Amino acid sequence: MLKKKRMFKLLRTLIYAFYIALFISPIFIMLNTSLKKYEDIIKWPPTWFSGKLEWINYKTVLFGEKSILPALGTSFLISFASAFICVIIGILAAYAVARYRFRLRKGVLLLIILTQMFSEVILAAPIYMVFKHLGLLDTKLALIIANISVCLPMSLWLLYSYIKDIPKEIEEAAWVDGCSRLQGVRFVLAPLMLPGLVTAGLFAFIRAYGDLLFSRTFILSAENRTLAMALTDYQSLYKTTWETQMAASVVSMIPTLIIFIFIQKFLIKGLISDSLKG
Repeated sequence: MLKKKRMFKLLRTLIYAFYIALFISPIFIMLNTSLKKYEDIIKWPPTWFSGKLEWINYKTVLFGEKSILPALGTSFLISFASAFICVIIGILAAYAVARYRFRLRKGVLLLIILTQMFSEVILAAPIYMVFKHLGLLDTKLALIIANISVCLPMSLWLLYSYIKDIPKEIEEAAWVDGCSRLQGVRFVLAPLMLPGLVTAGLFAFIRAYGDLLFSRTFILSAENRTLAMALTDYQSLYKTTWETQMAASVVSMIPTLIIFIFIQKFLIKGLISDSLKG
């Protein structure tokens, strides 16, 4: 019996190690490629961090002719705006569905789930036509609205699962003390569901930060280009400059990594809590 437990523990460790290696290896390859010349990249067999490290690749993507910094700033603006609005609308809508009893309540919840069955590719064309008639094409607002339309259903469902498990008596006690419903949501519910708010906000942020479909569909001018669009500048019909594209990818990964480090405690707590609620 003890031998079987040891074998099971060893097998579990090997599986974990395999998944960790599977996750880390692309990042390792990306870092290695970003610090090499193009001639060294196409050599066979490949080399790993050997010779002179080409930091010039990072200088090129940050301060060169095809700098990604303007696109990085645009992506941050769109991502933060999308995440903030998603959380605000999401908590208010989730509160309405969780606390108010109305005839089509279950139908609304079902509709929220069904919206996740449609691909973004299907939604891009009708959204494009709407934005064209409203004069919103080639604007940052178009990307913010499009990303919110995709992320809001998931954020609403996540926050709804939090609110429905918070006893209503806590709110009623706040009402007795003179709080309005809106104040109760802000000062009572929001602090209790902080992990859920962080999880919903991060989901919307990452979705908007990595968006390429909507950016390619709605954005025409260079000043409104997003980071995902800028990363494709290092590709052409006949050649891809892998060294600069990988350097740009590393730079684009750093902000989300920093954000994750600061909020990982709330994110993990939110994901675990949501999974336990089913």
